[in-house]
Amino acid sequence: MLIRLIFSLLILCSSIQSFISALHLHGHYSSKEFFRLLTKFGIQKTDQHRPDDTFGYIYGNITLDCSRNNCSSTKNLLFLILDYDYFLPVYKKQRTQSCSDMMKQIETIAFDRQCNDRGTEDFWRRIPCEQGQLCPDEDQPKNVIQNQQFTFKIRDINQPRFWYLSLISCYRHPTTCLWEKLDDDLEIIYDIWIVNGNPESKTRDNRFEYHFSYDIHDLVEVYIVCILLYLFIPLPFVLIKIRSLTYIKHPILISYFLFQILFFIGNTFNLMHYFIFAYNGIGIHLLVHIGNLITIVGESILILLLLFIAKGWLVNTSVLRQGKKTVILFLLYTIACCSCYILSIITINPVIDSNHYQTFANYFSLLFRCFVMFLFVFELKETTQEEKNFEKLQFFHHFGACCMVWFIYPTALIFIMSFVTELYRVKLIISVVTLVNFLSILIISYILFSPKTFLNLPKISSIKHKDRFLQQTTDTNGYHKTTITEHDEDDEEDDIEVYGPSHLLLNNSNQHS
Repeated sequence: MLIRLIFSLLILCSSIQSFISALHLHGHYSSKEFFRLLTKFGIQKTDQHRPDDTFGYIYGNITLDCSRNNCSSTKNLLFLILDYDYFLPVYKKQRTQSCSDMMKQIETIAFDRQCNDRGTEDFWRRIPCEQGQLCPDEDQPKNVIQNQQFTFKIRDINQPRFWYLSLISCYRHPTTCLWEKLDDDLEIIYDIWIVNGNPESKTRDNRFEYHFSYDIHDLVEVYIVCILLYLFIPLPFVLIKIRSLTYIKHPILISYFLFQILFFIGNTFNLMHYFIFAYNGIGIHLLVHIGNLITIVGESILILLLLFIAKGWLVNTSVLRQGKKTVILFLLYTIACCSCYILSIITINPVIDSNHYQTFANYFSLLFRCFVMFLFVFELKETTQEEKNFEKLQFFHHFGACCMVWFIYPTALIFIMSFVTELYRVKLIISVVTLVNFLSILIISYILFSPKTFLNLPKISSIKHKDRFLQQTTDTNGYHKTTITEHDEDDEEDDIEVYGPSHLLLNNSNQHS
């Protein structure tokens, strides 16, 4: 039941997100809705040496749904394209549903053939357009993309900029030039494309930037580099360790292998979405949400592994203290962080927030992370108070300092990124998080498998022997070394040393006997 609820919420989130973020927009709109924000899109900076190929293009078709309306209707409403400075006053006043108040700031500078032919800005189109005809405001047909009813060319030689596309049920009276609310119920169909670059160009500078808003440029390259690094560095090492460690059922080893796999799967799902997005401008946003949730679970498992080591398990004790409470805490923390992520997607404001990282729901997840960090410090303090070996104390001190940086970096990162322009914020946050996750794999691998490690990982041989002689000694950490003397057919003796907890060694020898 819980899994079904989570999956339903993910589908809801993906439908909301795809509606806001998709760059190929198609759907229906009723004038009874009064106002709808279609999307926010970052247009790149125009290259003055190649302006036509670096403009931002917004084009498509908006027609009346003749199956629900009289196709001869003369009433119209507005399709608005505004940058942030002009859009924000319109957005704030849309709740009043007063067309004159909403349009007050932009009507003096927007070009209108009938009411303001001295206007310099091209901000709107009167819609719906007639079937098979250009929109009435398109006075230069040569600038319209072939087989489309309207085209906006956005030029900005200074900087990239966000542009907001919206539909408003307002019309301008042709004789009085006053704005009035449309009372008629009109159903329209829209099919709109927003791209960076000339859609009629035969070649593309970068396919992974054409459909993409400027704030997510280069994300495909980030995920590709991360996955390739994983395939060439940690993955071969993990496979070798799986083959060499025949006893891999220990919780520390399971956690180690599992969080790496989940990081890899999460990044792969995100990359799959962006590959599809580059092809059709829509993508599958459900893959992004599933990938992010998988990454959250992977981070939770990594925290569980850090708590295991902080408790001194396999370092100065062979028994995990308060193991059940630790696992229960891990489950509660995972559920809380996943719930915060889903809530952040549902409650995100597309005008203010371009990502879920800077929402109140995500701030709660950071608080949960800080709580777990304090618990980690407490457990590490308890362990170091019991430890007398100076070298192991040094290990715990360095381990704790490294983990504290890992626990606190998301909070510091979100704070620093709040001072960065929104056009670069998302890509920087995702790049840093992806890099830190990859580095965490390398550091944990070194802690567990370095020749100088203090962790006594169990190594139980699975080779069958006919005749064995066992000699068992005990080391200082409560672990036992067993020497197996094997007699082969030529009466030659081979000594095999096996390390592990005594009960495992005894059970292993009894099974083979």
